[in-house]
Amino acid sequence: MLKQIFENDFVTINHDENNNTTEIKWKRTCGNILDETHTQLFNEIEELIKRVAPQKLLANMSECSYLITPDTGPWHKNPLFKMFSDLPPTRIAVVIPQNLFVNSSFDAARASEKTDANKKFNYFDNVQNAWDWLKN
Repeated sequence: MLKQIFENDFVTINHDENNNTTEIKWKRTCGNILDETHTQLFNEIEELIKRVAPQKLLANMSECSYLITPDTGPWHKNPLFKMFSDLPPTRIAVVIPQNLFVNSSFDAARASEKTDANKKFNYFDNVQNAWDWLKN
């Protein structure tokens, strides 16, 4: 059973001790996931996930947007991809924002990201498919 372990205006984090699974659920108020306003929050989330050390992680960013601007820098150099690759879970499911451009940029970033060969990482367009994949 998921139990809330963190919440603020942008994100809620739940953890299930029995299944050793953590869910990061971004709220509609997150806006552009790449905004500088989230930089410190990424660090806090990363530290929390490292401390909890779940085996499986679901990051639901479907309520966010993913807009690349001159301020956010190139898609392949953002803290989001590095954060996921550095986390302890061996299975990570990411539910991506719904704008079409994101699908191809996430695939390209995934291909360029150096991750542990034992780490399974997958992107989804809906939460149920992500949970189903994590359970198997």
